[in-house]
Amino acid sequence: MTIKTYLGFDVGTKRTGVAIANSLTAHANGIETVIHNKDGSTNWKDLEDLISQHNPDGFIVGLPLDKDNQEQEMTFIAKSFARKLEQRFKTPVFFIDEYLSSSEAKNQLKWHYAHKNADRADVDKRSAELILQTWLNETTYD
Repeated sequence: MTIKTYLGFDVGTKRTGVAIANSLTAHANGIETVIHNKDGSTNWKDLEDLISQHNPDGFIVGLPLDKDNQEQEMTFIAKSFARKLEQRFKTPVFFIDEYLSSSEAKNQLKWHYAHKNADRADVDKRSAELILQTWLNETTYD
């Protein structure tokens, strides 16, 4: 049995949360939040460093759909990010609906949206963990 490593992403315009899991334990853990460049562009340098450390077999990107399962502006941003990931690293990308993952992450961290001390980086990392764990729970992989 080959053990595969997966990285999950909660893509945002300011930050992207990252989680890791493998096919042996099938348990996701949030590992990093990558802060994007001030001009809003993706911080590919930090992402490349992180990806090269873990040499993943696949990427899982949360697809933000609305409550009616329709695409929205962030859906296109996530899809663009995924295309660039696949092109840069020649690694397959899988999508999973991430509806309410950030809300659930905030609930798990016991932070209200307006809480002045809420650490957004922790929320993004936890959201990536939830996205990846959901994919692991719903996927048959080798």
